[in-house]
Amino acid sequence: MLNLETERIEPTALAPERETMSENNLFGSATPEEASWGYQLIIDCFGCDVETCCDLEKGYEFLDKICVHLHMTKQTQPYIFKTCETTFPGKPGYSGWIPIIESGIQVHTSANNRFISVDVYSCKVFDLDETVAFVQKWFNPTRIDTQFFHRGKGYLQKSFTEGVTVGAARC
Repeated sequence: MLNLETERIEPTALAPERETMSENNLFGSATPEEASWGYQLIIDCFGCDVETCCDLEKGYEFLDKICVHLHMTKQTQPYIFKTCETTFPGKPGYSGWIPIIESGIQVHTSANNRFISVDVYSCKVFDLDETVAFVQKWFNPTRIDTQFFHRGKGYLQKSFTEGVTVGAARC
């Protein structure tokens, strides 16, 4: 977990996780039990400005720009929604999502708690430190906590094909 008390990010803070995230782990020389379907980085930002937590335009722009920064392919424009005042009175914030070819990126905010959560899920390898630095610069939190996961680890070994006809799966 990466904890920030200041704006400085330690460049090696996520290095152990980054070493395990590679193209070989997805498609290549990884063994079936080691291959991952994708990677998920959860970034929790504490101590954000209330205005930032309510700024739909800034949230929309964040979702648009992070795709460019990570060299990922947008399927469409970001979708962003203000928290419903009727359902959640007195709990301002927003939720947003951008579908990308590689999977998706989400952002959720809570102005009362000065909290922003970002979730980057991708089957494409991405630089964890660069992603955290981008989020840090964009939202300027006083503290960041992170969690990193391999999604679908061992999917090649666990993909059950009994009774499945080749070419049967179609979207």
